Amino acid sequence: MNISTILKYVNNFLPYLFIDIIVSVVSTYLSYSIRLESYYLPFVWSVGLDQFKSLYAYLFCILIFIPIFKIFKIYDFIPKYFDISFFSRIFYAILVYGLILFITFSITNFGIPRSLGIIQPLIFCFLICLTRMSLILRINNNEDLKKNIVLYGAGTAGFQLLNSINENEEFKVKLFIDDDPNKIGKIISGIKIISLDKIDQYIKKFNIKSLIIAIPSLNIGQKRKLIDRCKDLNIEIKTLPSLADIMDKKITIKNINDLNIGDLITREIKIDNFDNLKFKDKVIFITGAGGSIGSELCKQLVFQEPKRMILLDHSEFNLYSIKEKLENIIKLNNIEVELIFSLTSINNNYHLRKLLEPQKVDFIFHAAAYKHVELVEDNIYEALNNNFFGTVNLVKLCDELQFNNFILISSDKAVRPTSIMGSSKRLSELIIQAYSTKPETKTIFSIVRFGNVLGSSGSVINKFNDQIENENYVTVTHPEVTRFFMTVEESVNLILNASLMAKGGEIFLLDMGKPIKIIDIAKKMISLRGLELYDETTKKGDIEIKITGLKAGEKLYEELLIDGNAIISSNPNIFYGKDSHINFDELSQIENELKKILSKNDLGMIREFLKEKTLLQNNL
Repeated sequence: MNISTILKYVNNFLPYLFIDIIVSVVSTYLSYSIRLESYYLPFVWSVGLDQFKSLYAYLFCILIFIPIFKIFKIYDFIPKYFDISFFSRIFYAILVYGLILFITFSITNFGIPRSLGIIQPLIFCFLICLTRMSLILRINNNEDLKKNIVLYGAGTAGFQLLNSINENEEFKVKLFIDDDPNKIGKIISGIKIISLDKIDQYIKKFNIKSLIIAIPSLNIGQKRKLIDRCKDLNIEIKTLPSLADIMDKKITIKNINDLNIGDLITREIKIDNFDNLKFKDKVIFITGAGGSIGSELCKQLVFQEPKRMILLDHSEFNLYSIKEKLENIIKLNNIEVELIFSLTSINNNYHLRKLLEPQKVDFIFHAAAYKHVELVEDNIYEALNNNFFGTVNLVKLCDELQFNNFILISSDKAVRPTSIMGSSKRLSELIIQAYSTKPETKTIFSIVRFGNVLGSSGSVINKFNDQIENENYVTVTHPEVTRFFMTVEESVNLILNASLMAKGGEIFLLDMGKPIKIIDIAKKMISLRGLELYDETTKKGDIEIKITGLKAGEKLYEELLIDGNAIISSNPNIFYGKDSHINFDELSQIENELKKILSKNDLGMIREFLKEKTLLQNNL
């Protein structure tokens, strides 16, 4: 038993012990009063006896009931509801206690009346039961203040979660829902198990506020069926993560998350395994390792058992976060891999060289970039310095050191860009394409381009969550705005697959599925919170959707191709894009021209230059 468990037990035990000691003293006092037919009886002096003899009775009663109560486990728990077995245990404990008192007072010469051994246990039993019933009533009153929830899944995970919730002061489980006909109708731990089709009958009856999916293995199709069934019930839906994401495999209330919106708007996730472990024993370098894509790259690659992973990020917090996650994964899965963490910028050539020169890197995944469209629009110099010149710096060094594979993580915003962010990513693509044409290069340079990743930094999903939580409304720029979306797990898996297909100069396009209206995402997220969309006509509802107008550089829709042609690869979810590109000599010219323009501090000239070189639209 660890110290925290002991402290928790002591904290639960001592208050009840203190109450029982008081009850014992009161019971002894009342027993004396009844036996001697006197309501005035000092606690120390007894009528007609030596002044300390009654004190023996008080002390003896206390010293006897404590070990007996411990033996009968009276202090192990306090039931939340009337439990006949618990009160039977109290009765038997006090019966033994009374026999000991009666025998002791009968054969000893303490001057304590023998009848006290009968009267005191009877009063003691009555008062103990009374105090326990009062505690149960108090607990029930507190229970009524809790938020009523229903658990979907009456399996092992569901009951682990139930035990954790029972220790919580905020929630109360009223029902189990399960699809197993052998479980439906049964009552376990005082909670009824019903089928999903009967949930309507119990929502109002029990004032259910939330439904928690307690089946970690539930697939997207099953989740969607559940959500469709509950869409008009105005209940919040939450879920447990997959068992793979629960590090210690112990399910508690801390594991409960908001339902992943990706389960509603994306297709079934297709994850390909690397059976031949092509990343095994390799040296891998990842920039932006603490970001959304970078951190998922780290987590998926560490299971491939590389020899070494060199992880770079200029954010201390992000780098620390991925460090902790990877170290936990390695520890729990007994993986042997060397980790090197570098807190620096891709523009710091000195540190980059010092970090990479001693290495023979097999794969470079360049995920470091400023990508928030609105912020980048207002910080052109920083964006170009990081996204373009940082990439140039890194590419030159990798080419010089003759590393094997360089994969640029790009964006659909690089296609006919209308924003500074998009144009900076397109320039980065041009760098990669130019170096792939360099005759003497030993490095395989390639690009992977895809759309928005659900839940990534700066994602509209995170923004909507914050607005629903704090503002009671969500903002959408235009009712017809559409975007491609995919989960970070699927996108990274496809990036890794694409990197193994690279021969040099490719733009790999990931199948993003169908574009989705942003306003539809907002509506679904409101529904998942158990809230009602505000109706302007009826003036009823919880959350309003406000249309704010398109922002600078924002498109109504996004695309993945420039030329409109794509060739399917051996993987049905990965395509080869054929975009126009520049040669190595043209790249040097662009780099020099951009440096000169930036030095003039003329935003207009910068925008004109980017429009010319990256095919920016006129609205930039």
